Amino acid sequence: MREEKHKFKSGELELAGTLTHPEIETKDCIVLCHGITVDKDEGGMFTELAHKLAEVGLAVFRFDFRGHGESQGNSIDLTITGEKTDVESAVKFLQKLGYERFGICAASFGGGSSLLYTAEHQDIIKALCLWNAVIDYHGFLNPELPWPKENFGPEQMNHLNEKGYLEVGERKFRLGKAIFKEMLEIEPHKVLKDIRIPVLFIHGNKDTYVPYEDSVLYSKIPPVSKLITIEGADHGFHEKKEWAEESDSATVNFFRRAFF
Repeated sequence: MREEKHKFKSGELELAGTLTHPEIETKDCIVLCHGITVDKDEGGMFTELAHKLAEVGLAVFRFDFRGHGESQGNSIDLTITGEKTDVESAVKFLQKLGYERFGICAASFGGGSSLLYTAEHQDIIKALCLWNAVIDYHGFLNPELPWPKENFGPEQMNHLNEKGYLEVGERKFRLGKAIFKEMLEIEPHKVLKDIRIPVLFIHGNKDTYVPYEDSVLYSKIPPVSKLITIEGADHGFHEKKEWAEESDSATVNFFRRAFF
């Protein structure tokens, strides 16, 4: 197993990614799409997952969305459609390197843009895994859970309207008005009816960021779909080793069945 750092273009922006090569030659690559405010390593979860996927013979590419990590762009300008363009640009970059078939594993806010892209490219995307994914923005627009209430509540939205941005999480990650306008207009969950490839939903039933009930509901729509519940887990599966191992194992087995 070896890893390479890469830069690639998404529109006018230069994005950063890491390609993990397995020991064997392969034309198959899994693209990892992180959540909002974090980066391509997804708090270490994607780093570990990349190594485990490579161990079973799959190449893995994890990259920073625009405005995140080592990639160019201002977070205030972040949009769902911009992230979708980034996913498409990552896949096109990998095709130039010789990869032909792809899987996508998207976490949290990365789920919406990844789902929209997948629905349009099922000729090359062979499987989609969604980790506690935001594919319906109602939980952010009308927050009921603790994390959205804290970050997208009335005080924050007033700040957005007055200053043109709000600050999310401990990192004070700034989001602008454009992404909230899109959340009112874009509905990724509605394309699930068009998905014919295998889809795996993984979600903790104690998630305080993204409603677990969304995954319960939407996992019933694609014809080849499964929901795995991480019992007791909050958002991201970071807090306990057994949660991380369970989500990793389910993800690796899912892609192994899809590609081998």
